[in-house]
Amino acid sequence: MNKSAGKHSSPWPRHRWVSLGVVVCGLLLTVLAMLRLGGDLPDLPQIRSMDQESANHPFHSLVNRPDISEVHSWKLVNDEANPFYTDFFKPAPKPEPPPKPTMKEVKVLYQGWFESSDKETEAFITIDDKKFSGTIDSKLSSEFTLLEIHSDYIRLKSNDDQEHRVPFSKSTPLKIPIQ
Repeated sequence: MNKSAGKHSSPWPRHRWVSLGVVVCGLLLTVLAMLRLGGDLPDLPQIRSMDQESANHPFHSLVNRPDISEVHSWKLVNDEANPFYTDFFKPAPKPEPPPKPTMKEVKVLYQGWFESSDKETEAFITIDDKKFSGTIDSKLSSEFTLLEIHSDYIRLKSNDDQEHRVPFSKSTPLKIPIQ
């Protein structure tokens, strides 16, 4: 059975008529707007200068008060601090530089010893990659004096009268004062 046989059917449904009406109205409004645009400026009132506007401002007496200074230069009002001032965005002060070091570290390596025919013992020592040799009570460098020589260690005395024991064939860091 045909359900639409009892109703009146139109070749154009209602929503198509509505859309056609909207399109026709839009075209009509476009044509009317184009006819009204002749390129003339609308009649505007005469433009006043800024001096005239500020002189006739209704709040002129409130805005230009002689007893209140500009907000940009506002430092104290009624003996109070500026409420808009903040220290929040100031950078922290720079820290003081560290103190200069008073001690330095040197590496001492005892490399061995040699006994001459006169029974005088001589030690071979490397201090900060510089080679030195010396007998007991001799200056090895400007920092050290050799006190004792043994087969497994030596004893050194630094300029600050500290004694240091350096084992054989083992690099030993020693702290001495800077001259």
